[in-house]
Amino acid sequence: MPKPNVFITIDTEHSIGGAFADPALKPVGNDKRIYGRINGQEYGIPLIMDIADRYGIPLTFFVEVLNKYYFGEEETREVCEYILGRGHDVQLHLHPNFLNFKDSDTAARQYRDNMSAYDLDAQKALITEGKELLTRYCGRAPTAFRAGNYGADANTLKALKSNGIFMDSSYNAAFPKHSRRLHAEALNDAAEIDGVWELPITNFTENIPLRGERLKPLDLNGVSLAEMKAVIHQALDDRGPRNLTLILHSFSFLKARDVQYRECSVRKYVIERFEGLCRTLAELGDRVRCRSFSDLAAEGMEPVGEGAAQVFPRISAGLSVLRGIEQQYGEVSAR
Repeated sequence: MPKPNVFITIDTEHSIGGAFADPALKPVGNDKRIYGRINGQEYGIPLIMDIADRYGIPLTFFVEVLNKYYFGEEETREVCEYILGRGHDVQLHLHPNFLNFKDSDTAARQYRDNMSAYDLDAQKALITEGKELLTRYCGRAPTAFRAGNYGADANTLKALKSNGIFMDSSYNAAFPKHSRRLHAEALNDAAEIDGVWELPITNFTENIPLRGERLKPLDLNGVSLAEMKAVIHQALDDRGPRNLTLILHSFSFLKARDVQYRECSVRKYVIERFEGLCRTLAELGDRVRCRSFSDLAAEGMEPVGEGAAQVFPRISAGLSVLRGIEQQYGEVSAR
């Protein structure tokens, strides 16, 4: 039985910072949204890498590049060089809402944020531009893509293929309104779609009394360490996906009290959760393969078998209830 692959991915992006609603406000850049600098400390990607490095875990950073229309190119070039300099992976992420800063009237919001809002030709052009930018910043072309808001559709995969990008990680079954535009069937493991490999965000099924069943993605800010460990162990027992893709954001360790990030507090419980995840993966040793997307070549992907991509691990109600208590306590302590 092949070992499960584990991909820890970080969406690395700036914020509009309320500028569309109030032109007096400005987008929030590297300092708070990516490096997470508050009170003389860094709680963004430097701390994420510090923790992962302690346990030898490779990370993939999906870096947004269309912010150049407000920040210019040096802001993101610096981020890419920093990530690569520390030995981690950089892949392509797009939030087309930054295109609105091409015009003087940003409040008109001529450009939408989801890739699915654009036709095939427009998506090809957006991905071409993003690929060219990231290639300049990194000295190599990206091999994988993630759409902002998981807002991709079937045309996104066609646009990626035409740009020579053969891996995507935009599908998240917990967001069916978006993801079913990409693929009609529920996906939870690697699947080849029209010549592009889709590696979806991993979900599990929770069933809390009175609430019923729902899917929960392995987003570090929304699920507990116990739930993540349960999903990993089901994969080890061949009862879960063979490719586990987890997500966090460059700002996951911070709780912003306003859209401008003027006041932030630290989500210590999320930091502890991430440390626990990395420690767990290190303790599993060679039972799992912790990988970055740059480790993969599209032609080297392994099919998971018919029907296997639709497997969703089930988590006990007790774990989910405990997570809710942990989450509520953690948010209160971060205020």
